[in-house]
Amino acid sequence: MLFQRAAAGLAGLLGISKPGLTPRQFEPDSSVYVDAETGLTFASYTSDRSIIFRVAIPDVIPTDLIFDTVLQIVSPIDVGWAGFSWGGHMTYNPLGIAWANGNEVILSPRIAYGYYSPPIYTDSHYTVLKKGTFVNATHFQVTAKCTGCSSWGDESIGFSNIDPEYQTTLAYAYGDTKVDTPADKESTFGIHDSLGHPIYDLAVAKNADFAKKVAALAEGDVTTPAPPAGGDDESCDAKDM
Repeated sequence: MLFQRAAAGLAGLLGISKPGLTPRQFEPDSSVYVDAETGLTFASYTSDRSIIFRVAIPDVIPTDLIFDTVLQIVSPIDVGWAGFSWGGHMTYNPLGIAWANGNEVILSPRIAYGYYSPPIYTDSHYTVLKKGTFVNATHFQVTAKCTGCSSWGDESIGFSNIDPEYQTTLAYAYGDTKVDTPADKESTFGIHDSLGHPIYDLAVAKNADFAKKVAALAEGDVTTPAPPAGGDDESCDAKDM
């Protein structure tokens, strides 16, 4: 397990890995989380910076592995930006970069080609869900449907996809410095302060009536819940908020 993670981390830093798919023979880093606000079930992971990265998927996965996903990021308000990678590394795959801008959350689709601010990625699209997205005194949270995050690539970089039948190595990064232009979805920002490559078991993140639930959340009322807190909810680990 440790060797596998070390190898995945090295490959990710070099930008040469694809999503790491392994049989369910290891304990994943993610845990199941049932979100009372949205009603969605997620595979959830909490980073060393107390940033939570959650993924929800449909219960029926097409054979071509092209399907919409939901990404939820919960971050302390003092984090400059928090990024999620669907390919298990920070280059040549869809990224979602989130940051707070006053009372709103910006979620920007990006793709990285090296150690510089990644440009906008036009082959993936995020639809921010009104219910499940907020900024309060201590945290910002964004919940968004992504189209184009389960399968990607071209002839130059190769083709990759996520297969929930296997454990999947995903990735995250964050920066403590604020982005250069918070109101601009295309803002530049500095290099990450830390990154990680957690193993997710996405089988636990399947949701019945996925499209219907997501559509309802996109039209839902905007709310500002209390700050997330560790709790007694048996659906999540103590590390999850």
